[in-house]
Amino acid sequence: MGTRKDTSARVEEVLGAWEKMRPEKSFFGMKLDDFKKRIQGFMDAKKEVADLEVQLAHAVSKREAASPLAMKAVRGVVSAVKGDPDEGEDGELYSAMGYVPQNQRSTGLKRPRKAEAANGSAE
Repeated sequence: MGTRKDTSARVEEVLGAWEKMRPEKSFFGMKLDDFKKRIQGFMDAKKEVADLEVQLAHAVSKREAASPLAMKAVRGVVSAVKGDPDEGEDGELYSAMGYVPQNQRSTGLKRPRKAEAANGSAE
């Protein structure tokens, strides 16, 4: 079973060859104009997809251009929440914003596991 790209390439190859080499001849009970009418829905949808891909690329570009400004605003708000005496970096708002509250962060202290401790003492 082919992909959409395979279908598109095949339709265009058949159409192009028929138009260039045998435009007056009928195949499969169709003249060239009948074939063009039959594939019109496919061709319209293909153009619509191409147009939407251009729009998507433009929207992604606009989003990427706006990202630094948005992140600057996010950092400012988070800093303000951390510095707010009623909220702070141990508060539920800070946590709800996706950050680990200061009082829940690990200390960095690493303790050996019991298996490691047992292996280490046997040496």
